[in-house]
Formats: sequence, structure tokens, C-alpha cells
Amino acid sequence: MSPTVQCAYIGLGAMGNAMAGHIAQKLSSLGCPPLLAFNRTQARAEALAQTHPVTVASSLDQVATANIIFSCLLNDAAVIETLDILIPLLKTDTILVEQSTISPALAQKYAAKAKEAGVVYLACPVMGPPIKAKSGDLTVLMAGGESAEIRGKVLPLLIPVVGKKVIELGLQDVAESLRLKLCGNYFVTSVVEMVAEGMTLGEASGVGQDKVRELLDAVFPNSLMGVYADRMLKNTYKDEIAFPITTAKKDVAHIVQLAKDSGAKLPITEAFLKNADEVLENHGNYDLSSVVGNLRVQAGLHFDLAEKK
Repeated sequence: MSPTVQCAYIGLGAMGNAMAGHIAQKLSSLGCPPLLAFNRTQARAEALAQTHPVTVASSLDQVATANIIFSCLLNDAAVIETLDILIPLLKTDTILVEQSTISPALAQKYAAKAKEAGVVYLACPVMGPPIKAKSGDLTVLMAGGESAEIRGKVLPLLIPVVGKKVIELGLQDVAESLRLKLCGNYFVTSVVEMVAEGMTLGEASGVGQDKVRELLDAVFPNSLMGVYADRMLKNTYKDEIAFPITTAKKDVAHIVQLAKDSGAKLPITEAFLKNADEVLENHGNYDLSSVVGNLRVQAGLHFDLAEKK
């Protein structure tokens, strides 16, 4: 990579902050200019600048001076708000690397807008929770870019920087990576629902949820099931919110739409969504593992097992 390449990062939430930090360190090691960091709440960019080699960008106009721009925003609305302003400002041949989890249709829309502006659009959502983002152990899903040469300019800033694995999809259809991301999120929410049901079954039948957790460790060691079973056993879903219900519901809405468009049936997703809705309405925006509480109540147990009903 040329030492004159200027990169920027938009969106410094739990995921974006960690990825931007890793990319900033990589750019520094290559002798490139400091990463331009932009966030709607500028204090987050300023905080990142205290610990990493970044320059705080005060506006999208300043971000638009970069050659490669990464973006990781909360939802479709935030992406629309940002890219409608940013794309007309960009220089020809700028590479826009969109890492937000958005609808496949929206990714296609902005890839087309970018192409009209002479800009290259790469859809690179990631799989993994914030703790994996901090450790640089995400899985990158890459679609678009139009050529292997373009991808070659971006990949060294992603692998092994923000993650150790990339799954490369088609060069033309940017929506492919979003569809795969939604398949991945389907597995996450389905595992949560399955484990919640199993933990509740163990407790309600008298075996004890602690023994179900022990069984999962023995039969499925070091798995996602164990991670969520541990949160449910310890009732950490109120205070340690890694994936809030509202964010999960946003992703589930995209999953449901993808299933509808594809003619697929997702009964596990429907069960998860019902439990998530009831927890959100009756208790609050806890971590998605809190769906276990709704299942406990349905089984005649207390929401957090602090006492029996």
C-alpha cells in the first residue's frame, strides 16, 4: 500500500471503535497518514485519538478527502443519512467500504449511487460480537468491488487486522455479503432461542439449569451455546448488554424480509421474536439472552430465577 493513501472511518460504536483502532495501528505501521476518525458524537473520535494514531475529522467534507473510507453505522436510517451526504462529496475512484448490517436492497441502492459518482463500493459486514472486534478476531464477509485489484487495496487493512478470516463473495452483487450476514445472524438468534428453551426445560423439569450448562460444556465445548447458557445461568443479561434486544430485532426484521423474498420459513426466528418482543415490552432493552426470562415465566418460574413462582 502506498504510504500516501489516506483512510477514514465513520461510526465509532462498540464495533466500529474497535475496528477503527486496529486499522489505525496498521496504517501507522505502514507509514501511512493517520486514520481520519468521524463520529456524530465527536467525543468518541476524540477518545479514540487519545489511545490510537488517528486524526479527528470534524465533518464529512473532511472525511471525503480520504482514498479509502470505512463505515460502520447502527442501522439503515443512519446509513441513508450519512451516505446521502457523503457520496456526492467523494473523489473519483474513492473506495467506500460499508461494514454496517443493512438490508441487501439498501446495499444495492448505494452501490449503484456510488458507481454513478465514480466511486467503488464494497459491502464488508462482519460476524462476531464486540469482544471479538476488540481482539481482532472477526469474520469479514466481502462482496462487490468490481475487481480483485480493488479488493487487494482493502484486504490488507482487514485481514489479519480486524479479523483472521474473510469470506469472499461476488464482485458485482454487493447484496451477497448482506444476505450471508443475515444467515449468520439467523444462527445467532436461533442458538439463543434454542439454549433458552433447553435451560428452561432443565430447570422446570427439576434437573436444574446449572446441569444443563454443564452438559453443554461437556458435549459442545467452547461453543456459542455455552456462551449464552452462561449469561442465562448468571442472569447477566440486565447489566452486561452485548447485543441489545432492539438491535437484534433490527437484524431479525431483515432476516424475516429475506426469508419472505426467498420463500423460506423460519419458525425458530418467529419464536425468538415473540419472546424478544415480550421481554422488551415487560422488562426492558436487555441483552438478547434475556429471552430465557420470558420462557421461564411461561413455565411458571420467576423471570430471573431469583425466586420460584
